[in-house]
Amino acid sequence: MEKYQITAVGDQAVAISFANRIDPQINQRLHQIGRLILQADFPAVQTVVPAYRTLTVLFDGSRTTADQVSAEIEPIIKQALQVALPPSRTWLIPVLYGGDMGPDLSTVADFAHLSDQEAVNAYTSHDYLIYFLGFLPGFAYMASVPDRLAMPRLEKPRLKIPAGSVGIAGHQTGFYPVESPGGWRIIGRTPLKLYDPHNPQSFYSAGDSVRFFAIDRDQFAVIQQADRQGTYQVRTVEK
Repeated sequence: MEKYQITAVGDQAVAISFANRIDPQINQRLHQIGRLILQADFPAVQTVVPAYRTLTVLFDGSRTTADQVSAEIEPIIKQALQVALPPSRTWLIPVLYGGDMGPDLSTVADFAHLSDQEAVNAYTSHDYLIYFLGFLPGFAYMASVPDRLAMPRLEKPRLKIPAGSVGIAGHQTGFYPVESPGGWRIIGRTPLKLYDPHNPQSFYSAGDSVRFFAIDRDQFAVIQQADRQGTYQVRTVEK
């Protein structure tokens, strides 16, 4: 496994950093390390915040120091690097692509020199790892979009993107759990309700993967109604 660094971030956090690149194995290791740190139940550690290649450990600066936390977590990091990664879940997410649901699909297809359907086929032929959640409640930063589809984000962001919209920004992809401004290229929309303020814990988590599959407009309506009634079960595949 690659070398890592532990550095202080102010007086209430330390960051564990690996190589500066988007790498699924590095990210999965960070999530594993984060789980082990929380399970260790250090009295002063408050939470962990994963990103693409870093894990920030937040602690109560009135009870401990960055040096003490670094010394406590280093054995856990070394332990995690010696064991196999645990199995992960892959969520199967339905998406209606193109038209009013995906206003940027044709632009992305042109960028890739593909037809709209070929672009959808290329996009749905990959599983996408959820590297971390952020920006909005439940917004999943996923990668990696195939090179030919990796179109840069819009130069001028939209002021309103509907909840459930699925977008591309370079090699990143993600879905908007709530209505929001945004500059990603919107290629489709899922009928699933991705965020509920009354139950803010998303069904998916960082470290999971997503496999998108295409549906038509009739299927969109049926799945949306079932999801709102609580009778639609999002399927998973164990890896």
